[in-house]
Amino acid sequence: MRPSARRSRRIATPPSGTARLSVWAAVASAVIALIATGTSLVSALAAISASHGIADAQRQDAARTEISAYVVQMSELDRTGGSAHRHEIVTLARQADSLVARYGQKKLNLSASTYRLIGLFLALSTTDLELAARMAHRALELAARIEPDGSGGFRMVDPLEALQAHRVLADVAAQNLDFDTMTKEYQAALDISEAEGKRNRYIDMEARQFTRIYWALSAMMLVDDQENPTACIEVRHRADAARKDFEALGKNPEIVRRAKRIEENACDTWVDLRALKQD
Repeated sequence: MRPSARRSRRIATPPSGTARLSVWAAVASAVIALIATGTSLVSALAAISASHGIADAQRQDAARTEISAYVVQMSELDRTGGSAHRHEIVTLARQADSLVARYGQKKLNLSASTYRLIGLFLALSTTDLELAARMAHRALELAARIEPDGSGGFRMVDPLEALQAHRVLADVAAQNLDFDTMTKEYQAALDISEAEGKRNRYIDMEARQFTRIYWALSAMMLVDDQENPTACIEVRHRADAARKDFEALGKNPEIVRRAKRIEENACDTWVDLRALKQD
């Protein structure tokens, strides 16, 4: 064989073991680098997601704190002047409503009492009855939910708040001159007192007494300055039904406040509005 042929065969000789290891090492390094890059990317995305989650939670906490501050301000305005501060109360309530619309109840997790108090201040001191009703309905949805009672039965989540929410809705109905809805809502409040009273003495006694008095006063306010003989029959009935409750609770500030909204005793009930209105 000629020397040139031997040289050609040497050139075509396959790579040695060391060369093959070097190739595999390079491939492995590339794969490891790719995995590391992917891991870093996933970690970065997770960090961004966590950062957004923390920011969202902080915004929700800030919204809850802001709504609580609004309720405190509304309470103070309601206590110190009531209807004289109607515009400020409505503004605060609408700001709270805007935050609820933005974040939703599931994220804010507001209590039934928060909604009910906003509705109450609106109903007693302003003319924004639509927002008052919406707030009271939100309170009712939360408070009237049924849950296991731990002994194989079921109970209402917060019967007192549910009862009070019905009373707010009844007050709204009275101001809207809706006698039927007012009656339905006050009756619903009394039904809760009857059903849940065994678990809570306040619901059984005091809440029932206040409900009957508020019902009588709301009915009197509804017919105030109106000629409605048919309605007066029911108004007198409600006043008679609450006679003992008026005697038991006396001139409670909340009762006096509601009595002051009635200009005259249009149905000639036994209730002495003049004496009741005196502080």
